[in-house]
Amino acid sequence: MTGVDPVIFDIAPGVARAIHSRYKAYVERDDVMQECLSWALTRHSWIAEQLLEADDPDKRKHAESRIAWQMRRAAERYSRREKATKSGYQITDEAYYQGYTLGQLLPYVIASVVDGTVLEQIQDMIQDGQPRGSSSPSEGGNLLANLIDIKIGYTKLEPEDKILLRIRYLDSFTLQQIANHYQCSVSTADRRIDGAMRRLQDLLGGVSPFQ
Repeated sequence: MTGVDPVIFDIAPGVARAIHSRYKAYVERDDVMQECLSWALTRHSWIAEQLLEADDPDKRKHAESRIAWQMRRAAERYSRREKATKSGYQITDEAYYQGYTLGQLLPYVIASVVDGTVLEQIQDMIQDGQPRGSSSPSEGGNLLANLIDIKIGYTKLEPEDKILLRIRYLDSFTLQQIANHYQCSVSTADRRIDGAMRRLQDLLGGVSPFQ
């Protein structure tokens, strides 16, 4: 690609790999890479200025880190837009998918997968009886969009992770019951649940889609 400083071809692959690992359910790595290169092409003068001022190895490393940080922001914005488009909601509906939020919403989401309840009905069930102006169990954004997003992520999990999250959050198994079921220790059962939750968070774009 003409007009792109050669250092960009050293920086872009790592940025694309990192962003793709968080949004791999919604974007292709090659597309993220292309976005990184396109961003660099439109910032050619700024990049050249940063590198020109780096007259020793330490300053050069700092300049490259600054360029990489800005590139990650551009790649993140692109991936978030793709995620919103493919999940069927607006970019402003994004929320932080902390474990606490997922723990509150997963019983409803998994129930919809098991019995076919539509998410609009579940949204009404969650919000029913809440005082006017109170917050929903989501941490921001549109509740229905959150439910849709989590459901898409859940259905993409491996069968074993689906079972773990189902018995923990829908069937309300205790860690001891899960340990008995899998004939393992309670600590191992806890790690398995945490692992399944982390993998779900990864499919949703990570703990915080805004970083």
